[in-house]
Amino acid sequence: MVSPLRTAFTRAVRQSASSPFVASQLRQYSSQRPPSATGTFYKTFTRPVAKTALLAVFVYQLVYYGWTRLESDEIKADRQGE
Repeated sequence: MVSPLRTAFTRAVRQSASSPFVASQLRQYSSQRPPSATGTFYKTFTRPVAKTALLAVFVYQLVYYGWTRLESDEIKADRQGE
């Protein structure tokens, strides 16, 4: 037995494939709508901000690892000197 959701989905796909008029109406309607200022802002600046944040985290981790490595080397040298 086929689920009702699956049959509804396949029916909708068949109707949209057989009727290109409906799809073109939807496309025209969505292209007439002006993009929002918020959406444009996030579309423009999300990727650079994410790259910068990721790079900052990477640099921080690298510097932190170097600092702890130097600290442990210093502690080992102090213990060996005693």
